[in-house]
Amino acid sequence: MKKLFMIAMIAVGFTAYAQKNVVKANPLGLAFGVADLSYERVIGDNTSFEVGLSYAGAEVTSNNEVISTSAIGGEGKFKFYFSSEENAPRGWYAAPFVNYSTSSAKSSEGQDVGFSTFSGGALAGYQWVFGGDDSGFALDLNFGAQYVSASATGGTTVSIDGFLPRLGVSLGYAW
Repeated sequence: MKKLFMIAMIAVGFTAYAQKNVVKANPLGLAFGVADLSYERVIGDNTSFEVGLSYAGAEVTSNNEVISTSAIGGEGKFKFYFSSEENAPRGWYAAPFVNYSTSSAKSSEGQDVGFSTFSGGALAGYQWVFGGDDSGFALDLNFGAQYVSASATGGTTVSIDGFLPRLGVSLGYAW
C-alpha cells in the first residue's frame, strides 16, 4: 500500500510539473470599464490555446435620458511559439483567433438596440514570464489584423464589415 501511495505521489508530482497555465487580465480595458479575463493552457512544447471572456457595462445620461448598456464576449486563440530555447508559454508567437460579442443598450424612454460583432484574424506577439522556471508574473504584448463583421438591430439596422488593426496588452500569472 505504501509503494502504491508513493508511486501515485510521484506521478502527481510529474503531472503538476508538466502543467503550464497562465491567467491574464487586460489592464487597459479595466481603465475603460471593460473586464477582460483569459486563460492560456500549454498543450505542447511550442503550442497553447487561450480562451477569454469580457464584460462591460455602463450607464450614460444624455439630455435627461438615461441609457444603460451591457456587453459580453468570448474569444479563442491557438498560439504557435517559435523559440527553440524556451518552451511555451514564453517567447515569440503567432496566433489565429476568433471573437464574438453581443451588446445591448436601453434608454429610459424604452428604446432598445442590440449589437453583435464577429471577428477573426491573426496576431503576433511576445510573452514574458518573470520568475522561476515553473511560475511567475506574465506580460503578453501582441499586435495584428482582424476582419470585423458587426450589425445592429432594434431602432436602427446597421451593418459594418472590414479590416481593422488590433493591439493587446495582458498582465497575469503563470504556473
